[in-house]
Amino acid sequence: MGEAVTSVGAGLDKVRSRPGGRSAKVRELVLAAVRAEIEEQGYGALSHRAVAKRAGVDPATVYRRWPSRPELAADALLEIARAAVPIPDNGSLEADLAEFLDALAGVLSDPRLLQLFHALSAARAEAEADLRETLHSFWATRYKGAEAMIERAIERGEMPADVDPHEVIEQLVAPSYFRALVTGEGLDEEFRRRCVATAQRASGSPS
Repeated sequence: MGEAVTSVGAGLDKVRSRPGGRSAKVRELVLAAVRAEIEEQGYGALSHRAVAKRAGVDPATVYRRWPSRPELAADALLEIARAAVPIPDNGSLEADLAEFLDALAGVLSDPRLLQLFHALSAARAEAEADLRETLHSFWATRYKGAEAMIERAIERGEMPADVDPHEVIEQLVAPSYFRALVTGEGLDEEFRRRCVATAQRASGSPS
């Protein structure tokens, strides 16, 4: 990943790394305000001043930690994704993939949360090159977390050692994002079951 991602990602991680105190509280308030602003006003109306007013903090604080709208949107969405789509560890590849996809489908089926994903797409379109890298880091972070399911399956002998964890996760989640963000089709149980089976086949595991 490029230097821009490393630089910006490190800045966001620095804020996240403080588990308590005023810094953590400010971050929590700001990201909650970002989510509320996007849900109510849309990404186009998102501004640092509006977020600061809703969060009850100084606008300079928001500008300092999140210099751009894309960074605000990406960090808010990453926080939601971490809470709403945890990485399961059931001791079974199929069970892990199914639980993970069920949680993701729940997020993508929520109209309010779906607005945030559309906001992230809009943010990417408007961003300069370095901030496009920042938004890319959002997806890279999500993929990296999910790849732990595949790495554990390899350790258990459920999957061959040469399988690409990123490819398996891509096979699992890409159809859901496509339906939610492009075609508007539903993410019903039968569809999710097919996605899990496809991901297992991609890994060389029996479905």
